[in-house]
Amino acid sequence: MPFAVFRRHQRKLLAVFGILAMIAFVLDPSLFRFWNGSGGNTDPVVAKLYGKNIRRSDLYEMQVQRQNANRFMYDLIALINPTRMPPAQIFGELNTRALVDALILEHEADKLKMPKDKKVAVEWLQNRLGSVMTTELFEIALSRFNSQANRVSGETILADIASQIRIANAGQLLGTPLVTPLDVFDVYRDQTERVSVRAVAFPVEDYVTKVKDPTPTELREFYDQYKDALPDPDRDTPGFKIPRLVQVEILSIDGEALERQFRDKLTDAELRTYYENHRADYVVRSEFPADIFAKDPNASLTPPVHRPFDEVKRSVEVALGDEKAKADIANRFLKIREGVMEPFADSYNDALGEIAEDKKEGKTPTATLPKPTDLKEIAAQEGLTYDKSPLLDRERADHYGQVGDAEVGTTPFSGGKRFGEEVFQPKSTLFEPIELTDSRKNHFLVRKVQDVPPRVPSLDEIHADVTHAWKLNQARPLAEKAAQELAEKVKKEGGTIKGDTIDGRPVITTDPVPKTQMNFMTGEATPSAVLKLPHAGDTLRQAMFSLQPESVTVAPDQPKAVYYVLTLKDRFEAKFATLYAPNSEYFLYRQEALVSRMRSHGDEWMKELRTDAGLPPGWSPPGENKRESEDAE
Repeated sequence: MPFAVFRRHQRKLLAVFGILAMIAFVLDPSLFRFWNGSGGNTDPVVAKLYGKNIRRSDLYEMQVQRQNANRFMYDLIALINPTRMPPAQIFGELNTRALVDALILEHEADKLKMPKDKKVAVEWLQNRLGSVMTTELFEIALSRFNSQANRVSGETILADIASQIRIANAGQLLGTPLVTPLDVFDVYRDQTERVSVRAVAFPVEDYVTKVKDPTPTELREFYDQYKDALPDPDRDTPGFKIPRLVQVEILSIDGEALERQFRDKLTDAELRTYYENHRADYVVRSEFPADIFAKDPNASLTPPVHRPFDEVKRSVEVALGDEKAKADIANRFLKIREGVMEPFADSYNDALGEIAEDKKEGKTPTATLPKPTDLKEIAAQEGLTYDKSPLLDRERADHYGQVGDAEVGTTPFSGGKRFGEEVFQPKSTLFEPIELTDSRKNHFLVRKVQDVPPRVPSLDEIHADVTHAWKLNQARPLAEKAAQELAEKVKKEGGTIKGDTIDGRPVITTDPVPKTQMNFMTGEATPSAVLKLPHAGDTLRQAMFSLQPESVTVAPDQPKAVYYVLTLKDRFEAKFATLYAPNSEYFLYRQEALVSRMRSHGDEWMKELRTDAGLPPGWSPPGENKRESEDAE
């Protein structure tokens, strides 16, 4: 039974295949593709640029450059301002679309012969950080970076940053867009003018009893229309397909806390030993922040000058503490993986393979699948936090606890798949251990213990749910009509909702909120939450922020589950004169307006470049949308 034999020895075989594949990849990308075979999909074509097929392997170099540049800048900015979480992907994302766009921009930069040597990165860092950027800070950031990954030289980091700066500059070749005073005022008003409303809710659910039951034909037609759609709480149409569900066991540990514990216990002797063993990392450079004159033929004649221990002691503490914490976590995870998780996964997959082989040969399977025991006890023994999730759909997996933000890999920002994407990928198997890390250095050891495929239930199975959804759809006009009738009444009485109730319905008073607020993690303005009006979509928000004194309007929430009668309570206006006052933050709002215009300007430029490269203007790789991917399974 070849399949069972492969399953039994798959770890060793895959390790060998992985080494051979890496060798082939380093030697020649075309050899890597030959290894996979022309019909294989392990190195699939992801796009066609300028008439040439771009395979997954062709994105690798760009991914590594961007990954290194992002992670280094994250550490650098975190050192400068430890109280503020820096953006995780300052040079862009690592998904397929972003990397393909980067290749297009790189092509444009090459065509224009834009510079790409490391001096570009040096000047960029100096211009943006000024006197804050010192050699010591660069070295500490480099040590921190290297404590999380394979050792990378400062020269390599600068080259990677320079490559990403060049790509970013190519994305701005249309120049700086014009920003008018009105553009600035619009940004200022959206973020500072606060609005509070008084609202009366008309839930559609309240009118379901007024709707007669559907006929069998109506119900069947309604079911057929939405049976293949997944449910979405923010959509005003139903979905009757039951999504794919997974359940996982999660072992976790706080890497930053462990790192601090190790740092507090470090002795001076340990620090000096580490320093002596890594003296090459603490060479005094002739010019900040890298060996600009490394190619000088006389450089080798001068022995390197090392920075003294006392000067770099803090950097050594960070590097050694992180190294010890990482090794400790690796040992704990290795013990559980090799002692418990992998042996069980092997026995499970062997039995699975034998059952499949017997079925293929028309035999009655004799093997039985082993039953797992949970990992709670061994987690406690190893000082790890244990959790067993409920059955999760993809949306919930993406936001499940801390692991929802983690990526596959043993270091932060390694560019691996996020937790939800990993456990929901089509060919992921049960019980195989998965290691993940998040941006806060929380480490996770995960295994999937249940995987329930998506399915379309029969109408008989969900008859009551389909009936209710049909009646809910029919009840919307009734709820909207009742809301409009109250709105007319309020208009006749002066255009203001007064008191705590009206016609027996409670009156909701929202807190004053601006239309948008700045998200300092992303640098983008995002819609403000209206806490007392849940699921407030564009229609409801537009109605709310457009209200004038004594005006009345009716608007639904995003899924059209509730219709609201709205009147203005307070509007704390943004004054044009205040924006231009001596102590105002005019330049901050102007910068935000500029960034917004540049982003839309850049989007249009990118559409043109995609078209020139042979792609549709709004191209996205198939399957990158998670709902499309799930529907396709």
